[in-house]
Amino acid sequence: MMRAYDEACLPLACDCLGRMLDYSVYSLHIDADSMMDLFSASGTASLFARGDMRTIAGGSGIELAYSVLEKSGLPHERVLPRHTVSFSNEYWGGHALAYAQWATGLRFEDLVQLRPASAVISSCAKERLALLESLPPDISEGDKAAELKRFGSGFAIRTAESILSEIPSGSRLKALRIKNGLSQGALAKASGVPVRTIQQYEQRQKDINKARFEYIIRLSAALNCDPPTCSSSLTGPVPVSLL
Repeated sequence: MMRAYDEACLPLACDCLGRMLDYSVYSLHIDADSMMDLFSASGTASLFARGDMRTIAGGSGIELAYSVLEKSGLPHERVLPRHTVSFSNEYWGGHALAYAQWATGLRFEDLVQLRPASAVISSCAKERLALLESLPPDISEGDKAAELKRFGSGFAIRTAESILSEIPSGSRLKALRIKNGLSQGALAKASGVPVRTIQQYEQRQKDINKARFEYIIRLSAALNCDPPTCSSSLTGPVPVSLL
């Protein structure tokens, strides 16, 4: 699947969104769902999803938060960040949302419809607590920090996989088409699949899971993703196919 930006930039993007939510909650006292709504409404989310380097890596998460507020017409006095002792659940929630957006190609506004930021943060809190309770009592702070970092990366991948599994096949086709910058007509021309058939799949008037195999192969090739029968050879950490 074609990505909006290179994987080498992904850690910076995840860190930036994670720190934006952490700062919003603990320093600006804006809850995560409200901040994500402002993030989308301000147009910043669209820039982020398209891989605009000034947005995903041109500044800190704090600067990103203030950019969102200013574009929303909600200026705030700058306050000193009140960082939690270790990376917070809000940080890892934002980290996971940035990863999930990159992996699925969904718009942030569609992503949080499937999984609101508060739900991601709540899941993170539960899993993180379970991890902390499982660690030996005499573990060093350095080892604990390393375990938490590994947890955060794994949580991001699991979140993306879970969200992807919830996307109906027709919606996934549409998301992949938009991600590749194709109209329905352009996809029909590139794949050889009739435009009316594509419309029916996207509107779920036809079940793409029952599509002719040659259509799946052609659509997958046109959309730079893997057909489901080749899922074991996927190049990304999250399975991305039409089905």
